[in-house]
Amino acid sequence: MEQHGKTDKNPKVQVGVTAEDRSYAEWFAWAKRGGAPASACHAAAQGAFAALSTGKDLATAVQWATAAMSRPPENVSFNRQTYCAWFALANIDLNLDQHRAHAFATAAVQVLDAGQDAAAAHAAGLAAAGIR
Repeated sequence: MEQHGKTDKNPKVQVGVTAEDRSYAEWFAWAKRGGAPASACHAAAQGAFAALSTGKDLATAVQWATAAMSRPPENVSFNRQTYCAWFALANIDLNLDQHRAHAFATAAVQVLDAGQDAAAAHAAGLAAAGIR
C-alpha cells in the first residue's frame, strides 16, 4: 500500500486510501443523500459491509444498511471519516459522478495529510476532478 504523510513533525505513517475506504465512502454517501447524520451514515456503511462480507446480495446489503442506521456505529478511523466527508461533498454537493468524486476526495485527503488547510484541499480536489 502507498504510504504518505510521514515527516519530522508527523512521525506516524498514514496508509493511502484503500478500495475498502472507497466502497465504504459510497455507502456513507448513499445514506447521506437521504439526509442522515454522519453517525447514521457510518452505521449504514457498516451494515452494508456486514451483509456483503457474509456473501449477501446487494438488496440485502441495502436492507442491512437501512436497519443499521438506527444504531450507533462502531468506531471509524479519523482517516476514513475524513475521506467519507470529502467524497460526500464531491458526490452529493458538487454532483460529481463516483469516479470524479473519488479523485476529488483522494486529492483533498492527500493535501490535508501534507499539512495544508481545507481551502487548499478543496482546490486540489477540484483540480483532480477536472473542474479547475
